[in-house]
Amino acid sequence: MKEQVNFGNVSQDYARYRDELPARLADWLEAHGALKNGARAVDLGAGTGSFSRLLAGRGAVVTGVEPSDEMIVEARRFTDHSNCSAVYVHAPAEATELPAGQFDLVTAARAWHWFDRQQAISEARRLLKPGGFLAVVDSVLLAAESEAVRATFELIRRRMPDGKLKAPGSMAESPERRNGFPLRWFDEWAESGFQEKDSGQFGYELRFTPNAWRGKIRSISWFSQLDTDSRQQVDQEMAALFRDVTELTIPHRCSFVLLQKA
Repeated sequence: MKEQVNFGNVSQDYARYRDELPARLADWLEAHGALKNGARAVDLGAGTGSFSRLLAGRGAVVTGVEPSDEMIVEARRFTDHSNCSAVYVHAPAEATELPAGQFDLVTAARAWHWFDRQQAISEARRLLKPGGFLAVVDSVLLAAESEAVRATFELIRRRMPDGKLKAPGSMAESPERRNGFPLRWFDEWAESGFQEKDSGQFGYELRFTPNAWRGKIRSISWFSQLDTDSRQQVDQEMAALFRDVTELTIPHRCSFVLLQKA
């Protein structure tokens, strides 16, 4: 059973402050022939459309699939004010109702761990043409390398009902990882007829003003799970914690895997 998280609670902060994934991911997809001008792509769990717009910016014809009405409103608003075209449909990743066998690429950016994975794999296979690609991407904050991240997470942890910060969604199922993803996922993809073409990780840093950092934190799943009062209290505590800071340099790690439909 997939875990339910309501990102609609934080859709405006997500749209405004959630950082975009590095453009080198589009370079990586292009290098493997998975992304090219005119390619038809489906972005599952599209959120506010950040990765959809990255794909569209490289010439793909993109349909973003997102179950949250609030997130779709923000995705469409951002797309209307950009030079990249993408359309968005309200649907779960596991049952998009898009036509079968018509797409060159299916992506899931910072989202696969929220899906019912077996259903999502079946839906990706249904959507893809023979030889089409499935790309799964994730990005995490590196608390071990940043006192600012550790201090922020501690503020949230203290407000969690059980006093714990668990890995999001099905990331929590197993501590065993390869390139950032649970080992079991690779078995599931292979058992479902997907051939691994490439996988890896890279680190990168982003700079935030204290206000932008607070906004980013207000967009993450742990924060969205808190009740309204707790969200307000954590935000106020963050404001106090970073009151005298001009800029924060925050380390991230991106994980990626590219699979091809057999």
